[in-house]
Order: sequence, then structure tokens, then C-alpha cells
Amino acid sequence: MLKDKTLIVLSIAAVISLALGLYHTFAFKTDYDEDTGKAKPKVEWVEGVAIIVAVAVVVFVGGGNDFNKQRQFMKLNAQKEDRQIIVYRSGEKHFISINDLLVGDLIYVETGEVVPADSILVSGACECDESSLTGESDTIKKFAANLALSQYPEDCDLDIGDGDKRIMDPILISGSKLIGGQGNAIVTAIGTNSVHGKIMMSLRHEPEITPLQARLNDLVDGITGYAIWSCTLLFVILFVKFCVNLNGRYSNLDSAEKGEHFVDILITAIALVVVAIPEGLPLAVTLALAFSTTRMTKDGNLVRVLKSCETMGCATAICSDKTGTLTENKMKVVRGSLGDASFNETHDQLSSTNAIKTINPKLAKDIINNILLNSTAFENRKKEEQEAEEEIKKHKKVSIFKKVYSKFVKKGPIISLDATEEPFVGSKTECALLTLAQEKFNAITDTLEHTRTRAKPLIAQVIPFESSRKWGGLVMKTETGYRFYIKGASELVFSRCQYKRSSDGSIVPITPEIEKDVHEQVSLMANDALRTLSLAHRNFDGLESWPPSDLQCKDDPSNADVEKLFGAPIIIGKDSNQEHGLTLDCLVGIQDPLRPGVKESIDQCQKAGVSVRMVTGDNLLTAKAISRNCGILTPETEALPDSAMEGPLFRELTPEQQMEIAPKLHVLARSSPEDKRILVETLRKLGEVVAVTGDGTNDAPALKLADVGFSMGTVGTEVAREASDIILMTDDFTSIVNAIKWGLLITSLF
Repeated sequence: MLKDKTLIVLSIAAVISLALGLYHTFAFKTDYDEDTGKAKPKVEWVEGVAIIVAVAVVVFVGGGNDFNKQRQFMKLNAQKEDRQIIVYRSGEKHFISINDLLVGDLIYVETGEVVPADSILVSGACECDESSLTGESDTIKKFAANLALSQYPEDCDLDIGDGDKRIMDPILISGSKLIGGQGNAIVTAIGTNSVHGKIMMSLRHEPEITPLQARLNDLVDGITGYAIWSCTLLFVILFVKFCVNLNGRYSNLDSAEKGEHFVDILITAIALVVVAIPEGLPLAVTLALAFSTTRMTKDGNLVRVLKSCETMGCATAICSDKTGTLTENKMKVVRGSLGDASFNETHDQLSSTNAIKTINPKLAKDIINNILLNSTAFENRKKEEQEAEEEIKKHKKVSIFKKVYSKFVKKGPIISLDATEEPFVGSKTECALLTLAQEKFNAITDTLEHTRTRAKPLIAQVIPFESSRKWGGLVMKTETGYRFYIKGASELVFSRCQYKRSSDGSIVPITPEIEKDVHEQVSLMANDALRTLSLAHRNFDGLESWPPSDLQCKDDPSNADVEKLFGAPIIIGKDSNQEHGLTLDCLVGIQDPLRPGVKESIDQCQKAGVSVRMVTGDNLLTAKAISRNCGILTPETEALPDSAMEGPLFRELTPEQQMEIAPKLHVLARSSPEDKRILVETLRKLGEVVAVTGDGTNDAPALKLADVGFSMGTVGTEVAREASDIILMTDDFTSIVNAIKWGLLITSLF
């Protein structure tokens, strides 16, 4: 607070005024009233004390407000700062604090944990969600280092994730979350040397002045300049008059009385400076900002930096992350066809329920078996534990004192420390299908573990999903033989389909017309940024044991050969006489849905003159589709050649080209944290007041660099919240509109 230029000038003036006032009070003799004969009060020091009090009030009000917000923020992260992890040292298992972790430690990681440090997987296999670091919603598979090295050709120049044949990835990045599997890993980097630590270190920037501060500083500079010139002129005039009077009116006075007159001249000149500077202005600004932060808290915004309120009133650009900010970061089935019935929840939330009611129970059962059994995802036990704890708290007696304290004393925003837990853990695609089975089919009446345990004796073979195959399946014993359930990439699975189920359960051959219709559905879903999946099956009736002799695997005779079981693509019209194809049961489109109210909020921002840009790690096609859905890309802006661009291409441009393209850029896809930082920096160079929203660790550098950084209080990472100025406690993008509203109110007052 004391770095404010207005307060600095006032403090200097107050000290000088107080010093001269005290000198005048104690150094000179007391004057007496001619009429009453009473001593005149010496109040020359009062003005200096009054200014000091005003400065103190501003500092304590502003500092107290900042302290209160910081304390609430500290509570927000208190439970996440320290946690216990499993480490093997000297061959023994230990539980230690994450703060005691060392390079070279062998740690144990399992599903649901956040990777504590950069490490290399040495045993086991797992799947990681690195969306908070990279913005990518796809699950990243991790393999043991020795397996990855054995598969890496000596003459290969590909990096991890490059090319069609992806190189196995054994590297666990600190801050990522395990959503499947377990294993042991050797720690390679901790603290400031880890990915998480480097991002935290990049958050250390000197705070910059806000637009209102800049205007106040200009005002103070102008007032101070004119006041000093006026003070100097007045002092020169009075001093010349004083010198002239030394041989006139003051000639009979002694040295002390002459000195008193000179001090009066000095006080009069300095008083001109003190009076000219509005000491009440900083207090008025501080009180207005404190009031706005209180009201913003009620709107769901926790303001960590007081002056960010008024900065939002000057905002001209918002750079928003997609995953978790504009979207819910929860994959959901929103479109598809079940037999002959189709549904589209983007237009009608009840369309899927209505479609399910029209299909045959046998078709519904096959779809449910494919979803529940042909899956590795499972229930989120943490959610169940939290629900149990909340139920206990409801019935727990609370003293009257605590009720009164929580109501009148313990004020402040209530912030959820953990993200809203999803009902299932595992691949986001499989979780979306399980959610469909639970909410629409009402098929999950027991735990998945019990359901799969009961079905285990009937399962003859399991084929896990692999990204190289793009499908997964299982073979199950039926009353008439065996049935092969399969789900995977829509085009790939449908290319092996020879039949299609109707809503009444009947099976019809796929004709060219049906094939064309399915391809059109897939194309429409892809254009709307949906991930499409086909669920199908194939019956092996009359079979006594598995596998059939013609599908038997050479290396493992007890199982069918995966490639033979999947078969070759079916050519519709030519292979109609052969019965070796799959039967298509349903086609679904999975989407990371927009948050409620996002489209309306973006529309309000644009009407207020604030342009919204989306910065995401997704591919350009997906990014453009989502930006169209939320209103960032309009038909007019999409027609512009530079309205959407990929991050690597934008990064390779010269600074001059970046400054030319940035005002027209609305979507930045395939972007890295560095690309987002470059965009924010470029916009600020162009004179824009930039606000950045984000929830992931990868958003932190841009959040800190921006004029105002918004992080998500529920799904946001600790790093993102630490880097931000305002925390959206409800993770609602619409709260930004309220922040702009209060910011405009503050700027209009001053």
C-alpha cells in the first residue's frame, strides 16, 4: 500500500508539515488574545497529524482487506499443501510428507493420486490425466521404462507422442493425476527443478500498476508539479517581501522574532502543497474497492488482489482456457442413435430418455452389457465417502455458540477445496458411457465390482482397449453359444459391421443407404467436435467352447486371435452372402459440454466491448466447433483468414506479425503454456487490458502475466489459484460478467 505515489507524496508533506508545526509550537513563545488575555492554542502541528492519520487509515483498511482475502486463500490451499506419500527406502515401505521427498526415492503411485514429483515409471503401468498441465483431455498411457526402451528403435528420431506409431511414455509429470493403474517410479526432479516447481517459480512477478492507479498517479504528478511551482513562486514572493521588511517593519525585532516570521513564510508555502493534494482520495478509492470486493464475494468471486476489481472495469480482452473453464471437463454422451431411434441432448435434454423408451429390452440389455462389462472404469469411492461424511454432519449436534459464531463472526466465502467429484474413475470415454447407463438406462443398481464379479464366470476372453487398435472388447457365454461385444472408434468398428439392429430388436443387413446415413451421422458429430463411438456385437451360436478353431491364436490357443476376431472391412453389397461381420447396436457422440450460461456470458462481454478468445490444447477442428457453439466464433469472424490458428504456427511468427494477427485472432488451438503467455504479452503491448481465465497448472504463467487472472476455485489447481487475482468460487464463467460490472462501477466513480 505504501508504494502508492499519492500516499508517498502525502507522507512526505505530512512529515514536513508536522516537523515545522512542532518547531513552531515549541520554539516560539506563546501568543495571547488581546481581548481575553488567554493564550492562543498552538495548532500548527494538527494538519500534519491529520494527514498522517488519513494515510494510516488508507494503509490499514487496504492492508486489512488484503490480509483477510489472503487468509481465506490460505485456508483454500491448507489441505493441499501437505500430504503423505508412499516411499520405499532401504527395501522398506514408509509414509512420508511430500516435503521430505528426495531425488532418487522410489515412490508408489496408484489410481486417484496426484504425482508428487517428476519421476520415471520403473514397474507397472498406468494412465494419467495431464489436462491440468497441457490442456489435452485425452488420457496418456504410461509404461515401464525398460519396456519403453526395448520398443524404441535405435535409428528412430521420433519423440514421445510423435507419429502414428507413438513412442511409449514412461515419464510421470508432477501435478498430473493417475486415473488408472499403479506402479513404482524413481523421482528425478523435486521442488523448483520439477515441472510443477518451475511453473510456481514463473509466478513471481513484480505487481504492476492498474489503470486507475495510472490515472491517479498522473493526477498526483500534475497536482504536485503545479503545487511545487506555486509553492516556489509564493515562497520567492514572500521571501523578497521578508527581505525588504528586514530594513523596515522588522528592523526593531530581535533575531528570534525575525526567525519566527521566516518560519511562517515557510509554513505558508508548504501548506499550499499540502492543501493542493487530496488526502481523502486514496481513502475514498480504498473504501470503494473494499465495498466492491464484498459485493463480488456474494457473486461468487473471491478477490485476492484488491485493485483487480477496478482493473476489470477497463478490461478489453479475455483469453479463456477451454477445458474446465468454458467446458465442464466431464465427457458426456450428448448425441447418438439406438437402433432406429436417434437423440440429440444439445437441443432436447430428454431426447435420450425418450429414445431409450422406444427400443427393445434385448437391444437395451446388449448395450448395457457392452458398457458395464466391456470397461475398466469403476465407481469413485471418494465421492461416496464424502456423501457419507456430509450425512453424518447433518445429524451431528452443533452448539449454539458455534452457530452464532459461524453466522456473525466467521464470515467469508465458503469455498470447496476439492473438485466436484465425478461418479466414475477411469477413461473419460468409458466414464461417459457409464454415466449414460446410470442416468438414462437406470442400469447400475449395484456396484460395478459386484456386477462384473457375477458376470466373470461367463466371460471367456477380454481384449483391453488400446490406442493403437482404437477398440476394446470381450467374449461372453450365452444360452446359444458365445457373443463378442466390441466398442471403439466409430468408423473403424462400423467398417466391420454387416448388420444393424432395429429398435424392435430385429437385425437387418446394412444397405448402401444405411451405410450412407451412418457415415453422415458420424460426419455431423465430428464437425460438432464430438468423439464418436460405435457399439456392436457378433454372435457365435452353436459353439460349445471358446475360441472357434478358425480364430484360434497361435501363441495362446485358449484365446482367439485379436486381428482375426476383428476381421477385415466389410464391403457392402459384395459380402452380403457371408456371415462374418459385426452387428451395429448403437452409435454415440461424446462431448465435453459447455458450462451453463457460458454462451450468454460471452455475448454480454462482447456487447460491453470485451473480446473473448479461446486458447486450448485441442486440435483446430474441435476448437473451432466449440468456439462456434459458445459464440466466440461468429460467421463473420470465422470467414477471416487469421481468426483461428494453431499455437506452434503463431509462436513461429515474428513479433511484428504476431502484433498484426493478434487483434483478429479468436481461437488459438494446439497451444502450449508458452503460446498462451506470448498471446497475452502481445495483446498487452497493443494496449489491451487483458483478463485470463484458467483452471490448470498450464495456465499459471499467463494468469500471472495478465492484468487480471481468474482461476477456478473448485476444479482449479493450487498453482492456478496462486497465480490468479480473482478466484471464481463456483467455477461459473458468468461470474466474470459480474466482475466487469463492479469494475465499471468503480472506474465510473473515479
